[in-house]
Amino acid sequence: MRIIVGTKNSHKLEAVESACGRVGIKAPKILGLKIPSGQNEQPVGLEETYEGALARAVGAQKEFIDPWGIFVGIESGIVRIQPTAYVDLAVVVVITSERRIVATSSGVGFPYDYVATARIRGFETTTVGSVIAEKTGCDGTDPHSTLTHGKVSRKDILVQALTIALSQV
Repeated sequence: MRIIVGTKNSHKLEAVESACGRVGIKAPKILGLKIPSGQNEQPVGLEETYEGALARAVGAQKEFIDPWGIFVGIESGIVRIQPTAYVDLAVVVVITSERRIVATSSGVGFPYDYVATARIRGFETTTVGSVIAEKTGCDGTDPHSTLTHGKVSRKDILVQALTIALSQV
């Protein structure tokens, strides 16, 4: 059994490996493929985030045909809870020969002023994480660690969503 992931992002690939260990999936190889999500650099809303994850899983399946493979798409996006409250969460889509599984992570609150700045610059090219990094000096691909004072990383929330999805395989 192979696991093919529609990304080469190291946070996401490490999270897949960790989640496989948690659920007891022994995959000889986890392969990351550069598959575009077809979404803005900063996906906004649950639907856009889901569509990005689905595109990555389906793209991986088309790129690497394997009837026994597990194809994974992961997309992080911001979801509006109230007019000035947003959370960043991940959507995971897992495709097997038998089914399609969808799961989400818990969300980490992103301060509204950073979201507003990214919106002004354009979500097509600017992520809220990059704005947070610019203002705080954190890793733009993992502002979660800074926002939670080191208690929850981006990898942690990705592992959570992937564990939920992969435990259903």
